[in-house]
Amino acid sequence: MAKVSPVEGEDRVSKLPDEILVSMLSRLTLREAVGTSVLSKRWRYVWTCISVLNFHANDIYLPRDGDMNNYSKWVSRVLAQHRSPNVDEFSVCYNLDAKQSSRIDQWIKFALSNRVHKIELHLSNIWSWPSPDRCYTFPNRLLGLSAFGLRLNNSLNVCVGFKSLKTLSLKAVDVGDEAIEYFLSNCPLLERLSLHLVFALRNIKVVGPSLLLRRLEVVSCLRVESIAICDTNLVSFTYDGCTKLRMVLKNAPQLVELQILRLTVCHWIRERLSAYMLPELKNLEQFVLVVDRWSGASLLGYLAMIKNWPNLQRFVLQLSSRLLIHKHDEEGEGAREDLREAARYCHPCLKMVEIAGYCNTCDFELFKQIIENAVKLEKIIIDALENPDPDRDSKSKNEEEYKEISLEQQLKTKLPPRVELVML
Repeated sequence: MAKVSPVEGEDRVSKLPDEILVSMLSRLTLREAVGTSVLSKRWRYVWTCISVLNFHANDIYLPRDGDMNNYSKWVSRVLAQHRSPNVDEFSVCYNLDAKQSSRIDQWIKFALSNRVHKIELHLSNIWSWPSPDRCYTFPNRLLGLSAFGLRLNNSLNVCVGFKSLKTLSLKAVDVGDEAIEYFLSNCPLLERLSLHLVFALRNIKVVGPSLLLRRLEVVSCLRVESIAICDTNLVSFTYDGCTKLRMVLKNAPQLVELQILRLTVCHWIRERLSAYMLPELKNLEQFVLVVDRWSGASLLGYLAMIKNWPNLQRFVLQLSSRLLIHKHDEEGEGAREDLREAARYCHPCLKMVEIAGYCNTCDFELFKQIIENAVKLEKIIIDALENPDPDRDSKSKNEEEYKEISLEQQLKTKLPPRVELVML
């Protein structure tokens, strides 16, 4: 029997079931998905059933700090036409403030009523720093809480919409301690919580083995006074903010990734050495630390931090480009000896060490301790700081280049053959 060739120009895609077409459109940007409505009558309403709603400003070509009103109208117009009973992802990324509160409240209600899995409210961008008194405030009434965080006796069954929530990411959205406690207690599937530029937070508690939470990020929440992580199955924790907070990290056996950013404590002061002794984390595999550089300061204290982590495999130390000046106190040399003793500890599983922002003010003793105590070390990566001081004369620059070459030569004479050295 002769093979029948398909009719030229036949639209086979449009004949696919709705479920397949919706799945295809969910992989496009929202603007692209909505644009398919003009293809034919068959496509006119397909996009209204997509389960991924990511409202990114570049999809409608608004300026990055542009018209809040036009952006808000766009979001509300799309949601009014949406027909799917479920939403997997709901993301709003635009510079919005308290003036748009009534609309944002409605968006959140929409997402919750559609049993959303992932909510992202990023109401500030990288080009602007939000004013705390103008930030949008998450509506406590949706949580059955009063404006002061108290449980309302006549609250309806507000928990239903949170039962499916797996990821919650808030940026420049004010929520208080009681609201975070509510999310952790009433979102049984919540696995990831990300809090950026949340100014109303004071005390964060992640406590209890019943929590499913795996990843926690607390970034630039500058008024946080304490963080307690106890008896949980947390896998990853990232903190970036004030170094004066009280941090309790206890019995987190699943924690394998820890990032502490912008640490600024000066560590040759003996009394502060204990601040760097983090608790025992038996299963931690990766530690990323971003710190300020202090003139003349030893880096050994940062190595001492990892002494209680026997399974650590990767250690990343990133030094900021700015150099802070501090006078050595009388106890400086004594504290340095304390640091040497604290850093002199075996790291049985450490395989990779990365030092970014290295400059000639950093001492060689850090590398010496790593080489001597990391018995399974495979690789050292050093990313030297480029032009840390643009006002230096050419002689100073030549001296720095010489010291960098000298460091490489010193390391090559000390490194065992199994260790690879990469100078960036």
